[in-house]
Amino acid sequence: MKRITGVSIPRIDAADKVTGKALYSGDYDLPDMLHIKLIRATCAHAIIKSIDTNALNNLKDVYCFTAKDVYENSHGNILKDQPVLACDKVRFYGEPVAIIAAYDKNKLDEYAKLVKVDYEPLEIVDEPKMSILETSPKVHENGNLLQHLPFEKGDVDTAFKESSLILRDNFEVPVVDHLYLETEAGVSYMDDNGVLNLIVGTQNAFQDKSEIIRCFNIPSDKVEVRAGVVGGGFGGKDGNTVQLFLALVTWKTGKPAKLVFTREESLVTTYKRHAAKVYTEIGFTKEGLINAYKAEMYYDTGAYAALGPATLGLGLEHAAGPYVIPNVKLDGYLCYTNKAPASAMRGFGAPQVEFATEILLTRASKLLNIDPIELRFKNALYRGAEGSLGHTMNHAVGLKEALKILEDSPLWKERKTNKAPNIGYGMAAGYLSCGMGKGIPDNAEVEVEELPEQRYRVRIGTVEIGQGSSTVFAQIAAEELGVSVSQVDIIMADTKETHDCGSTAGSRTAYICGNALIAAIRDLKKKKEEGMKHPKGIGKSSFPEASKPDLGIGFPHSMYTFIAQAVKVDIDPFTGDIKVLDIFAVTEAGRILNPLSLDGQIHGGIAMGVGYCLTEEMRFIKGIPEERTLSTYLIPTSMDLPSMTSKTVDSYEDSGPQGLKGAAEVSSVAIAPAIVAAVSDVVPVEINELPISRHKIVEYFANKEEKTWDLKF
Repeated sequence: MKRITGVSIPRIDAADKVTGKALYSGDYDLPDMLHIKLIRATCAHAIIKSIDTNALNNLKDVYCFTAKDVYENSHGNILKDQPVLACDKVRFYGEPVAIIAAYDKNKLDEYAKLVKVDYEPLEIVDEPKMSILETSPKVHENGNLLQHLPFEKGDVDTAFKESSLILRDNFEVPVVDHLYLETEAGVSYMDDNGVLNLIVGTQNAFQDKSEIIRCFNIPSDKVEVRAGVVGGGFGGKDGNTVQLFLALVTWKTGKPAKLVFTREESLVTTYKRHAAKVYTEIGFTKEGLINAYKAEMYYDTGAYAALGPATLGLGLEHAAGPYVIPNVKLDGYLCYTNKAPASAMRGFGAPQVEFATEILLTRASKLLNIDPIELRFKNALYRGAEGSLGHTMNHAVGLKEALKILEDSPLWKERKTNKAPNIGYGMAAGYLSCGMGKGIPDNAEVEVEELPEQRYRVRIGTVEIGQGSSTVFAQIAAEELGVSVSQVDIIMADTKETHDCGSTAGSRTAYICGNALIAAIRDLKKKKEEGMKHPKGIGKSSFPEASKPDLGIGFPHSMYTFIAQAVKVDIDPFTGDIKVLDIFAVTEAGRILNPLSLDGQIHGGIAMGVGYCLTEEMRFIKGIPEERTLSTYLIPTSMDLPSMTSKTVDSYEDSGPQGLKGAAEVSSVAIAPAIVAAVSDVVPVEINELPISRHKIVEYFANKEEKTWDLKF
């Protein structure tokens, strides 16, 4: 039988999605269903003096809930520091303070106006580095410094003294939104057995169930959560969005309920990518080797922790980039501010810091007169090398190979011959860890069942959020079982039907669940050999570093995916507009099981990176977001995106299922500094902030023209 993995096949869920057959969480309508609206804070920082709901008391079939209806009024993936419903204080604009539920969704706005909340405004904290000063107002009683992570390896001070070139600068990246097509949504209902059921857009159904049980003191066997078809997650649906509000309404009323966030609610009030301020200093030898690295980073986690501590940890881990550096000093600070909570977003803390490092490497290549690819090749990690946190690269490392492919690409060769004015070329490299990291449980349990007529059912507890994992699992199962993909049924992310396989996050899903799937198939085959009819196979898997106690300060991983990207841009000197014309990306992610699916992941990550670099930004005035609609929060459309070429390194990860590693996030890590490098190829001004300032570009060309005019006369 010919191989099913390693070849491009369409996604098994594609037809249902494009024909409208697939049911997203907001598509469900249940009989006698209540519609939910959240009463949200109208200031970013205030004491709640009172919440008056008396005007609703005489309204039939209108329900209102406040914090007093919550058994344990706190939630959070890492720290339980965020209330389900604020009761004494609000810490960000749009924070939920009450819930309205009614049958007539058209009257929800009218009912909401009857709820009167009396606020006593407090001073706003909106900048992470300033927030941790003693004089700053306190977002939380214990102050605004949630976490400080220091790390030092080698002798940084001496290494800088011995360096031939030292570059240092300050960098700043903004708050941005995940902007998935499907806003946060779900439904809830009680079944005939008195069990509370939820169908929601989520990245971790089992975590949702755990939070519901805890917050409302519901027996474990009385709650089940299933992920609907998810219209994108990117980290933003890993944590409570609608789940706890739905659970509260249905558990208290016994009635089915539905909650779908508006686009404005999604933009203004849900999880974001961390804004960050980063000071970076790099020392080089005259040959271009990185001798010393120092970084101080301040991550803005907003009003609550969410996955901020993990994001800061990965920021520290990835700050120095995918390079061999003997002397490293890092200080990471995670700070509370009066903004919507920041949490996981594609790249998980790495894009903020690798932006700074890659820009300084590009500047160094010019000053040292070394090609930017050659400079990175000289310093690139390799298998067996020591990473920036002192941990060994024990798994497949293909960065050098990726750089060589990029160097030989038509795009990179073109830069030597194309002398058109205002056309620039640039590149950057990056990497991203796979798995949850040291100290965090990272396990999966998968079940395979033999059905009549040579069909098989696979049960996997992670969520398909659009990344194509269900297709990869079907390919793995079909090849291991010796059947076609059409003979494999996949059930995912249902707390009643599947085992807990952890979150769809951290570029872990295909690796860990794929290994558990192969183990389950081997168990199935063994049981069949022993004479069992229609047996079920069970397989378990753990990430390699989970059992290793000596990996450093808590977040180093032992496995990474690598990327190198080149960019071509055209700059309009009159408007400062930057048009990205071409992108060439080379990824090393072990063996590629579905090249078509990988291309989709690379293209999608690039699109997000282009937006991060050129257009996307959430700005705040006194804690209130300015961007509330897609007319002001601008993302790239298909018309804004360039030609994209995706190539891969011929690699194999020995520990991975059929040789793969995770690859969903790495494409978003290095594209912004690659674009900046291309812009700087035309406009030799320092670009230290995102999105890139058009004003700086126009100002450069205006001054350049003035100088040219002066020379003529």
